[in-house]
Amino acid sequence: MSDTNKFYGNLSPSEDFDTISDGLGFMPLPDDWTILISDVVNSTGAIDRGEYKSVNMVGAASIVAVLNGCAGVDVPFMFGGDGGVVAVPPGSLKAARTRLGALQDQCAALFGLTLRAAAIPVRELREAGSDVQVRKFQLAGNNHLAMFAGGGLELADKWLKDEAQNNWHLAAEDAGRSLDLEGLSCRWQPLQARNGVMLTIILQTAGKKVTTSQINKNLTRILGRPINECAPVQNSNLKLAGFTSPSLSMERKALRGRYGRYGAFAWTALTYLLQSLAERYNRKYIEYNAPKYREELKANTDFRKFDGALRLVIDVTGQQADEIETFLENGFKSGDLNYGTWRSDAALMTCLLFDLAQSLHVHFIDGADGGYTQAAKAMKARAASLR
Repeated sequence: MSDTNKFYGNLSPSEDFDTISDGLGFMPLPDDWTILISDVVNSTGAIDRGEYKSVNMVGAASIVAVLNGCAGVDVPFMFGGDGGVVAVPPGSLKAARTRLGALQDQCAALFGLTLRAAAIPVRELREAGSDVQVRKFQLAGNNHLAMFAGGGLELADKWLKDEAQNNWHLAAEDAGRSLDLEGLSCRWQPLQARNGVMLTIILQTAGKKVTTSQINKNLTRILGRPINECAPVQNSNLKLAGFTSPSLSMERKALRGRYGRYGAFAWTALTYLLQSLAERYNRKYIEYNAPKYREELKANTDFRKFDGALRLVIDVTGQQADEIETFLENGFKSGDLNYGTWRSDAALMTCLLFDLAQSLHVHFIDGADGGYTQAAKAMKARAASLR
């Protein structure tokens, strides 16, 4: 394996989210890496039909499919609610591309949604005037999240949605024969807001007058405590969904590519039984250690992240939500930032389980009713109002 394939694995993680969200310490991805990016076509319409959990599931599945094609190579990824981004090195590109192509090909049959995907070389994004830079953010244990900067992902998303950029779109011939979504899990009920409002925020600073860390300090002042204490996942709202719930049904569908229809049912039934017993009696069964897993889970969510824009899903009171939106609106009117928010009464969580014995697992968070999609819609409307 060449050094360029080891690039992300060799990066040292940071525990300081403020410096990351200020765009400090990022490293440029190698020119020969590729951005695999995807999103659900007309996700807003699907969300309006109440299919927001399916939208989240497909977004997470697009990441899992690529990761399973990377054969253990450490690569950066980010969940966007209705899609995902994974940057892959040249040694993993062919396998990762065919896995994502298989999901695109089978998505409508499995989840009733249309997925579009593209493979865009980092070199092409740089030649178009954008960059793709990355940092690692440390979570619990050996888990981490990738943060991005440089504007390259924003351009990649634009090209993904532009039919004229068909050089990069995955086509039918890119689809592999089998779909492997091993590790994708969806077994928790919606995370009910303990304080009244689950607030999804996307914001982007304008120029250098205001930094993201300054915004974080103002949010902390409004909240009266550190932002991480307002994370959506807490013991009080972490409850298993029932085996017949729609979320478990989607997980079973996702695993058919590896286990077959009946094998997927048997596998989820067995592991769900062990998990539910462990949760009920707060003990360990096989590799699932209920109290240990819950504590790790709370620390391993992506409720805050950065890709050139700050993205948050936080549990707040109605008054705090009002004060936060007033603060952001004042910043927008003064030209310091653009933003979008969405209020709901819960958050949704979709899980990636890599190795429970090694405590390797991360969990994607989105506001209910399509939090990130709705916040992005509001943010685009504000940008359009300026034009």
